Amino acid sequence: MMISAMAGCLGGDDTTDDTTDTTDTTDTTNNTNTTDTTDTIDVGEVVCGPDGSISIAGSSTVLPLAEAWAEHYQEACDGISITVESGGSSSGAGRVCANSAKGTPVDIGDMSRDWKATEANRGDDGYTMDCLVGDTSRSARQIVVAMDGLSVVMKKGGAAETCVNGMGGLTVNQLRWMFSAETAAELTADGLDMSAVTPNGDNDDTTHKWSELDASCPDAEIALAYPDAASGTYEYFFEEVLHEAEEGFRSGQQSSDDNVLVNALVGDETAIGYFGYAYYVENQATLTAAAVENSAGNMVAPSSATVADGTYNPLSRPLFMNLLDDEASLAKTVPFLEFGFGDGGDLLVNSVGYVALTDAQQEEMENRLAGKEPVVCGPAGSISIAGSSTVLPLAEAWAETYQEECPDITVTVESGGSSSGAGRVCANSAKGTPVDIGDMSRDWKATEASRQANGFVLDCLVGDTTRDAAQFQVAIDGLSVVVKKGGAADTCVSGMGGVTPDQLRWMFSAETAAELTAAGLDMSAVTPNGDGDDATHKWSELDASCPDAEIALAYPDAASGTYEYFFEAVLHEAEQGFRSGQQSSDDNVLVNTVTGDEAAVGYFGYAYYQENLATLTALPVKNSDGDFVAPDATTVRDGSYNPLSRPLFMNLLIDASTLEDTLPFMHFGLFTETGQSKVGEVGYVSLNENQEAQMFMSRWLYLAGMTAAGNSEWFDEDFCGGAKSISIAGSSTVLPLAEAWAEDFQANTLCPDTTITVESGGSSSGAGRVCANSAKGTPVDIGDMSRDWKATEGVVDANGQLNCLVGDTTISVTQLVVAVDGLSVVMKKGSAAETCVSTLGGLSVGQLRWMFSAETSAELTAAGLDMSSITPNGDGDDTTHKWSELDAGCADAEIVLAYPDAASGTYEYFFEEVLDEAAAGFRTGTQSSDDNVLVNTITGDEAAIGYFGFAYYAENQATLSAAPIVDNMTHGVADAPEEAVAPNANTVRDGSYSPLSRPLFMNVNNDKWEVVSSFLHWAFSGDGTAVISEVGYVPLDDATWQEMHRRIAAEGEY
Repeated sequence: MMISAMAGCLGGDDTTDDTTDTTDTTDTTNNTNTTDTTDTIDVGEVVCGPDGSISIAGSSTVLPLAEAWAEHYQEACDGISITVESGGSSSGAGRVCANSAKGTPVDIGDMSRDWKATEANRGDDGYTMDCLVGDTSRSARQIVVAMDGLSVVMKKGGAAETCVNGMGGLTVNQLRWMFSAETAAELTADGLDMSAVTPNGDNDDTTHKWSELDASCPDAEIALAYPDAASGTYEYFFEEVLHEAEEGFRSGQQSSDDNVLVNALVGDETAIGYFGYAYYVENQATLTAAAVENSAGNMVAPSSATVADGTYNPLSRPLFMNLLDDEASLAKTVPFLEFGFGDGGDLLVNSVGYVALTDAQQEEMENRLAGKEPVVCGPAGSISIAGSSTVLPLAEAWAETYQEECPDITVTVESGGSSSGAGRVCANSAKGTPVDIGDMSRDWKATEASRQANGFVLDCLVGDTTRDAAQFQVAIDGLSVVVKKGGAADTCVSGMGGVTPDQLRWMFSAETAAELTAAGLDMSAVTPNGDGDDATHKWSELDASCPDAEIALAYPDAASGTYEYFFEAVLHEAEQGFRSGQQSSDDNVLVNTVTGDEAAVGYFGYAYYQENLATLTALPVKNSDGDFVAPDATTVRDGSYNPLSRPLFMNLLIDASTLEDTLPFMHFGLFTETGQSKVGEVGYVSLNENQEAQMFMSRWLYLAGMTAAGNSEWFDEDFCGGAKSISIAGSSTVLPLAEAWAEDFQANTLCPDTTITVESGGSSSGAGRVCANSAKGTPVDIGDMSRDWKATEGVVDANGQLNCLVGDTTISVTQLVVAVDGLSVVMKKGSAAETCVSTLGGLSVGQLRWMFSAETSAELTAAGLDMSSITPNGDGDDTTHKWSELDAGCADAEIVLAYPDAASGTYEYFFEEVLDEAAAGFRTGTQSSDDNVLVNTITGDEAAIGYFGFAYYAENQATLSAAPIVDNMTHGVADAPEEAVAPNANTVRDGSYSPLSRPLFMNVNNDKWEVVSSFLHWAFSGDGTAVISEVGYVPLDDATWQEMHRRIAAEGEY
């Protein structure tokens, strides 16, 4: 689930490790440690689990806490034996997954880092880890048990302490300089301001002196002491401070034994080192911890308070115990962890030097132990929902459970039909009182609302036209065509293998056979045994072996979205409408009709079919691939049950105060395990992973940004991933979008530690530079293109992957569609050219080819163009191209051209789609890579016409008009049977503005996903989508967005 991926756990990432070469095994049943301070702690009353044994192994950092908890739990619980072993976080992950390479299986795997993507997949609940190595049938529940704060320490009263205290603390960049083997030049290249890091620097990379930090500090070399490379503590510091610099650490005292590090520090007053908070607390008499500058710019020293509340960042981190998700094992381990989360367990956390969880953190972990996902309630108040009877069961189920979890909230749910849902969320009094959420089992009609460019916000056209609604897909339904189980109709269709959509149309439609034939149906295939009588519709007409009985119908009434969907998908909105039959808004009436007549057939939602499986059979329906497919959870979700699978919607009123109430409700329904379980319980099918991600990233988060709390909780430091540098170059068409995304992503409110450079250069440059082709420039992380890859550059496969064929051929790339552009053919507003095109009603592709191509009339004729239709008033002179040749009423003036230069993907696209790559090429005109030059040419000449991307047309609509285009190469607009279509957000996105709508691409070097992942996840969020519209392009349709999300999530791994 995307929520899990976005929110993560309480901290950490998936790349740290603390494996050690030695294993410390402790059987705490027989363990006596006279120096252990935990011996004197009164942990109070202990509630014991069942007798038996518990095995624990993993992180050496977690080891002291595991041992302390185990010792006191066993003392109180005579029948329980606990073994605790070290071995490292990798060992903890491996052994709880029964990976024999890591040791024997255990009940609890300790870790001081998050799980790696190679070790386990994170479940939808955000904390269940499904093992990928070892026994892959195993899962583990990830529980945060305490917080640690890596402490940067020096000898108390030493020269180093005096220096650092005088400066007020150290910045993270200063720590990097102190511990890293990077040169000053390398640090500068990675974005560090060395004048701030070492204001008194001596320009000698072979030394690192305290005096370089401040002139008042001693002129002595900074001696280092830090854990060895096998430690998770080493890796955490390496990532958070050194940013995984290839040069690694400077030389120093390294050890897996923190006591060795302590001795090194207290023995040298110019030394500095780091280790876990526990060891600093244990040695506070001899050591001082440096204050470190946090993300808010404050110098903060580690303490139980600052580690717990996260202000000691970036060096605070969670510690984990991962419980085997097995009923027998959990019966023993859950009570043990419940003891750990009690008051006595918290005392032990503090005694070993870590920080206990806050109340809120502990409550979340206790819910994980219980296997329960907590419901986040909105403010006390009420939510009103009304609309589709199909969505009703789901809305009622969500409302019932949400109210149980949130007793201060009242949710009212009413039926009434999809039209009612649309009307009431728009405050259309003709449909009833206004509501906060309108349910619909069909899409919005053009008469009800207009769709904004982002594709999911609807502007009400009836009722209160100041209202907007946000459309959420909440489930998938499969309209089920049903007959009585075991009845004559069931036997008939079973013998046929199923029914075709055309046969369903004949069965339900009032059209005659002649009308159906005129509509394109082959009636010999529809009714092979037809009787030629339109007054009857008998089962025997479908097949001679079927009964000679009239087909009785049962279907929803006309106010239902289910009625409308079938009317559109099967009857193709035939004017004659449905044949007579039993109609009702109550699906139970339809069920009774069908079960009461074995010659009857009907349809309704999948939920009602599921509810009546004992008495009804759902007919297999022939899909677009020619297969007969019956509705079930798989076929409905994957779309193979077409054309009768359909989305179900809830539409949220867009109002900041209302969203405070409705967004938590929608979050519960769509993004929690409990809410999703209700989808199946009421008989519908839940969204797939990519659909769910779109509802969250592109819609829920976007609306959350409108509330008082905003969406910064999700787009936080963990999401940003620390300081990064991203390079982008390529298409000038994509440039405005890349620049706008970069500007917003780097903003102080989002990810200010990320630096993004964006360059133009053309699509060929984008392809070349992402492939490290030096002929095109320096390598970049992302190459922008406004065209597809050429066969000479690389071939894109079904997963959007390609291997570079030029440059560094070891590089593989992921192609992402980021927006849609519509090449706009434009003229000066109010000019002679616009008047001419307006009179014509637009231009055909063939007319565009004549206007822009250097081909002669004879060559165009040979290419298949009907020149008498293209230029009805042609003058027979190939040296001129006048507006009057298109129509006698147009100006007798030469057509002046303005278009991009040959390096542009826009040039190439037009050359391919309109000129059909004619060898003669373009006629002469103003060419430029700068679209502003083209705009100036066109606005400066009434006879000029040109083309460029939709963004530049949108930006200049005050002075330019775009010609409607007919997708016909042979004829002129007057003779073409197709309709002329002008470019706008809807026609560009849905492809009806053909052939001039086109995708825009960003291509990612697959070695750079760690750098660019957060940027692209944000770019595909609702906030990023809003930017697409702002710069004048068109956001993706749902299917394309979901496919691109799949590619981003895969990060080039297939």
